[in-house]
Amino acid sequence: MKILISGFKPFLGETINPSELLIQSIKKNHPQIVTTVLPVEFQTAFTILKNKILKEQPEYVIMLGQASGRKNISLEKIALNWIQTTHPDESGFHPKKGKINAQSELALMTQFPLDEIYEKLKDQSLPIEISFSAGAYVCNDLYYKVLIEFKNLKSVFIHVPLLPDQTKIDDLRPVMEFEIMEKTISEIVENLG
Repeated sequence: MKILISGFKPFLGETINPSELLIQSIKKNHPQIVTTVLPVEFQTAFTILKNKILKEQPEYVIMLGQASGRKNISLEKIALNWIQTTHPDESGFHPKKGKINAQSELALMTQFPLDEIYEKLKDQSLPIEISFSAGAYVCNDLYYKVLIEFKNLKSVFIHVPLLPDQTKIDDLRPVMEFEIMEKTISEIVENLG
């Protein structure tokens, strides 16, 4: 069984991205898993991941990203055919509001065994939830393009909260310790066997 896991570099002025740190941990603790770190760029992220999927031919693809404001690790059930952001990406590209693919459905649902994994991890009291919105920025754009291009591939996007190091004293956004993220992602991987 081959698994490919991607994460993102820091963006919007951050110096770290927990998804990139998780990729580093996965490479060390699960050397059999193929990993890649993507730039937070609309046009480049999917091209890099698509080439990696075509080269590696994985059975599962797990895309990791950071979601400020989330308190749990979020398994994204759907990807929306929509871009809407006030922020340019890390290359400076600022897309117009609208559909990712003018000819395609408004939303696509994953073939990944998301519900089964959610139940197993919930039984272990891990901080996990099912989400129905991956946002309208690069994370969702990547997810939608993977779902439309690789229809039969079991792929999922997973958002993780901020790390404590990413917030200041008066910042009320929820955070999660890295060890908890690491354990939860490891459990997801191990439940695919």
